[in-house]
Amino acid sequence: MPIQIFVVAMVLAGAVLLGRFVTGRTGIPDAAAYVLLGVAAGLLPGMAGVRLSPDLVLLLFLPPLIYYAAFFSDPRETIHNLVAVLGQAVGLVLVTAAAVAATLLAVFPDVGWAAAIAFGAAVAPPDPVAAGSVLQRLGAPRRLVTVLESEGLVNDGVALTLFAVAVASVGAPASAGDVLTHLVVEVGGGIGFGLLVGVLTAALRRRIRDSTSQVLLSLITPYLAFVPAQLVQSSGVLATVAAAVWLGTRGRGLVEPTSRLQTETFWRVLNTLLVALLFVLLGIQVPSIVAVVGYYPPGLLAVASGAVVVVAIGVRMAWVLLVPSLAGLLPVREELTSRMTFRERLVLGWCGPRGAVSLAVALSIPLVTPTGQEFPRRDLLLFLTVVVVLVTLVGQTVPLPFLLRRLQLRPDEREQTEGVRARRATVDAALRELDDVAARDEPDPPGAEALRQVLELRRDRLRDQLDPGSDRGRTTPDDDRDGDGDDPRPDRLDASDLRLRLVNVERDMLRTLHEKGEISRPTMVAISQELDLDETQLRRRR
Repeated sequence: MPIQIFVVAMVLAGAVLLGRFVTGRTGIPDAAAYVLLGVAAGLLPGMAGVRLSPDLVLLLFLPPLIYYAAFFSDPRETIHNLVAVLGQAVGLVLVTAAAVAATLLAVFPDVGWAAAIAFGAAVAPPDPVAAGSVLQRLGAPRRLVTVLESEGLVNDGVALTLFAVAVASVGAPASAGDVLTHLVVEVGGGIGFGLLVGVLTAALRRRIRDSTSQVLLSLITPYLAFVPAQLVQSSGVLATVAAAVWLGTRGRGLVEPTSRLQTETFWRVLNTLLVALLFVLLGIQVPSIVAVVGYYPPGLLAVASGAVVVVAIGVRMAWVLLVPSLAGLLPVREELTSRMTFRERLVLGWCGPRGAVSLAVALSIPLVTPTGQEFPRRDLLLFLTVVVVLVTLVGQTVPLPFLLRRLQLRPDEREQTEGVRARRATVDAALRELDDVAARDEPDPPGAEALRQVLELRRDRLRDQLDPGSDRGRTTPDDDRDGDGDDPRPDRLDASDLRLRLVNVERDMLRTLHEKGEISRPTMVAISQELDLDETQLRRRR
């Protein structure tokens, strides 16, 4: 038994490492590469017994993945696209579930509406990780990524709620009152409990100074929100989102820069590892699930699979292309609707790959109904879920780079230069602080003049990058602060107190730019992490 566990662990680790290598060399989307390698691993001897437990996904993987995405999300950008986000996270999930259920019933009428809706809820919510990573890597317009990621924070909760209601109704139809009560408890209870966890965690983080304890507390926070909410029949997804958004918008200033830098670095590594493992495990399940439905006529399976896939993709495409035109007629403020172009909506409609959550939900379909009867065609529902996941995950993410290039979608001039403009504003603020020091006749600390020269050099280079005629190129929020890793850094000067003072001035300016809406949250977080690194290095050398 220990040898088998060791072999499985080595296969998983090898698939993850190979997936990183393949995606880095070929440009294939991460999720597609991991799933395909997982399918290949599932064919190896001894791997057929590896099972992806739905509890493992819903209780171990899902909370930290949701927490990471919500923590670094931008609520302000989400509000600016609120109609599109809610329309796709709620309306599109419900419509997709109904359309898929109707399609399934047309081929297998004996499944019944409740079981068909349960299946529809499983395959309705897209996984934003697979497509979102491609969009970010290729530099798609920010509102595309914002709508896709914001949709992904809510649609899992909607789908899981609908799934729970449908499964409970198989063989024992629920009344409209029961359904409404269930929805209120799921949504309201989840959001309320998540906010409570966020407030209490923020209060606790104020009193903790140890970096390791801060990392540990941040790790258990999503589970503190998700698991208890699930136990009281509320939405663990919405609870985790609420806690993460509260801490992300209120909690970054609660901890020391060193602890914040270590915590955020830990989460980036953990998120990458969890995503890779989850998609590899998803692929490993494919051979065993396909083998279970061998007694069905191949032609019937092909018809059902094709129909369900076409409907799942087509409904999303139709919704994204047609509904925004109708949403413009709603009596809502214009700033709450995303004014996307047709090309942007076309890409957003295509970004609907299903992922591990869909498979985990399908795997959680019970063997028997609440009345004790065998659940209708459970093996078939699992097989069709695998087909939808594989076709959309590979078939929609692999052509996505070509689609973006073909449609010539890229960030506008303001988005492209946002990081440079923010860095220049922080440098200007630091130089003004140096001028104020001189104006107050304070004695210049050692290294002050050299520090001024470094800041002026950085400002000049940032100005060159903003010049449309410059051939230096433009930076993004993830670029180096000064655009050149070989530039002299202020941490080489012997003026620690003054440099720390200027770092705080730059941080204040960065916060002001974000509060005024001049920069996005990803830009603020990226530059803030650079300032945290500067401060950490300075304090270590004092």
